[in-house]
Amino acid sequence: MIAYILFLLANAMLFMRPQEVLPALGDLQLYLPCIIGALLFSIHDLHNQLRWRTMLQQPVNLCVVGVCFAILTSRVFTGNFYHLDTSLSGMLKVVMYYMVLVSVITTPLRLRYFLMTTALCATFMIAYSVVDYRAFCRQWEGNPEFLVVLDQERNLDPSERRILRHIPDRDGVDVYGNEIWFFRLCGLGVFHDPNDISLLIVATTIISVYFLTDPKLTGIRYFWLIPIVIMGIAMVYTYSRGGILAFGVGGMAWLCTKYGTKVAMAIGLMCALAAPLALGRAGNIDVSEGTGQQRVQLWGDGLASIRNARLLFGIGEGVYPSVAGHVAHNSFVHAFVELGFFGGTLFMGCFFLPAFTFYLMKRNNFAISDPELRRMFPYIAAILAEWCMGMCSLSRCYVPPTYMIAGIAAAFINLVGFYRPNPKPLLRLTPRVVKPWIACSAGLLGAAYVFVRIFARWG
Repeated sequence: MIAYILFLLANAMLFMRPQEVLPALGDLQLYLPCIIGALLFSIHDLHNQLRWRTMLQQPVNLCVVGVCFAILTSRVFTGNFYHLDTSLSGMLKVVMYYMVLVSVITTPLRLRYFLMTTALCATFMIAYSVVDYRAFCRQWEGNPEFLVVLDQERNLDPSERRILRHIPDRDGVDVYGNEIWFFRLCGLGVFHDPNDISLLIVATTIISVYFLTDPKLTGIRYFWLIPIVIMGIAMVYTYSRGGILAFGVGGMAWLCTKYGTKVAMAIGLMCALAAPLALGRAGNIDVSEGTGQQRVQLWGDGLASIRNARLLFGIGEGVYPSVAGHVAHNSFVHAFVELGFFGGTLFMGCFFLPAFTFYLMKRNNFAISDPELRRMFPYIAAILAEWCMGMCSLSRCYVPPTYMIAGIAAAFINLVGFYRPNPKPLLRLTPRVVKPWIACSAGLLGAAYVFVRIFARWG
């Protein structure tokens, strides 16, 4: 129990670091003591998760550890050891976070409370960001000093900007030829990007709906309408196309697992037709020009760099910006380019394997014995689906939130297998699992090449 509580505290620090709200706290570090404490108190369960037998029974564990190893191989085979220690230590912290997550979530009730605390912490951080965003807009909209400050902070990473805390973006020109600017909501810490926070907004909305529809909570469940309203306001302020796509895919996954494929397809088609009219800029998804075309070209630059002997182990972790001028803005392309087919397949496995398990559960009409896990299933599937969709427009291969989602899915699968009349794992690493995993990885990489070939407009 102590390990679980410490992990919940560490997880809360991912969303709201105290020093970001209260700068007077300085460089006070709370996350590291909490996660190390959780690790020490869960060392027995952690050791079990790292056993080879357990990894074969829960191959997501193997994939997460494998990504860390792939970082090493990508650097070794390119002879690039610059800051390798920093890269490995950073990823080891992420692996530690994931392993503690799957170690301490050992009952449906623990998973339920983990989702609850995650949603509440995310709501607090997003609400704080919305309030800050509105004050920021009042200060800078029409401010004559805006262009001066923009020029000063233009080349800084968004997380390093001290004045323009929320990202400025262009919206054409007015009748006098002056550029029209608007601002996009950013969160705190690792969510200091409109597309990052939009994925968290969608995940928090899904979790809030899960608790809102819980009959056991009686009247108190209606308080979950508050986070849903806050998430709706925040999503509008992000102007995120990736967030809208993630919301749509997550909704489709929820409908598919709860009501069936036909219902999901019918509602999805109607929403797709209405989106361009209802959503304005966020619903205007175009890869022929603008940021959409820029991202296609970034993918092309990266993929071109592994059309040689580097296909297997990649160009090296952290090297993508040096070959394309920027990150890929697609986690899967980014992983395949930097870590090669070896590491990219492992990264994809973190999400393909849970998704494949969910697919088999639905196709085979698998009966989930525990009633809480049975009710939770569509929501876990939706969170996994929306995050995967969001990663198609973000490069987030080595950060904790990415592996939090993989960990939630893995923990859910562990619990479904354990809470059966005859407990046994749902998924084993057998040739019947490895073959579609490798095939889908190769198919994704090939599809990326074809997509770039068709849609990239060079020159």
